[in-house]
Amino acid sequence: MRRWAPAWTEALKARAARYALERSLGPFLEERLRLEQLSLDLRGGTGTLRHLRLRAAAVDEVLAGLGAPLELREGCLAAVTVTVPWAALGSGCRVTVTGLRLALGPREWRLAPCHPPPGLSHPPPGALSPP
Repeated sequence: MRRWAPAWTEALKARAARYALERSLGPFLEERLRLEQLSLDLRGGTGTLRHLRLRAAAVDEVLAGLGAPLELREGCLAAVTVTVPWAALGSGCRVTVTGLRLALGPREWRLAPCHPPPGLSHPPPGALSPP
């Protein structure tokens, strides 16, 4: 009985992998993935993406949600390699990041304006100064 996967050409496998990666990583990348950025060795269980620029606003939204005191202004990755151990799928996979460069700055927290509760007014000038 012939399996379907061996019938796939390398180009078709690369396009399928690019599609899956764009669906999960696309919102965090500045540009769409190009096939030249992707190298696959499905039998060996590895895939590598190269030369990625991060979409700072999307990554920073995640950081802000986590309460991070820093915001991402710019970022890029030289390579991300994912290794999946086919023989032990339940053991997890390994992700290796090389050439990570991040430009971070302090987060500017914006406070809500201070307004008195309904029914109260601001005290007159000098009312809170000592006698």
